[in-house]
Amino acid sequence: MKPLLVLLFAVLLLESRAVAGRDTYIAQTNQVILLSGHWKPSSEETQKALAAIQTFLNKASSTNLWTKREIRKIREHAKGYRVQFKGIVREGRKVIWCNFSPVPRKDEKDDFQDWKQQEIEVSDGGFWHWRIDYDPSTGKCSNFSSNGYA
Repeated sequence: MKPLLVLLFAVLLLESRAVAGRDTYIAQTNQVILLSGHWKPSSEETQKALAAIQTFLNKASSTNLWTKREIRKIREHAKGYRVQFKGIVREGRKVIWCNFSPVPRKDEKDDFQDWKQQEIEVSDGGFWHWRIDYDPSTGKCSNFSSNGYA
């Protein structure tokens, strides 16, 4: 009986991880840790950041209608992003700055071919371009911002 319970628990645990990972999936080829920061986050820290960001997006408590709409659009296009991670110090705390931008569509020119070496900066682009900080010491996200209407 005990081995059966252990097996059942293992299957449930693996399934819950698989389900949880579906929403946060950004292919490794669409992730980069920029070296231009104050410190270099580990791959493990960046994966924890992605999981925390997904939780933030799913449970955003903002009362601002514009922010709610931007977050809804981001969730609808979750698999269409690439992300740059950079270790920065904000208000004396080490945080991971996460910069999201769209993956170019098939047969579409990539306007940011050097995105793995240089920070992507745009002055518009709507919900396709957004940023958020992740604090590895607390596991919390803050400073969400989106580039506005698209």
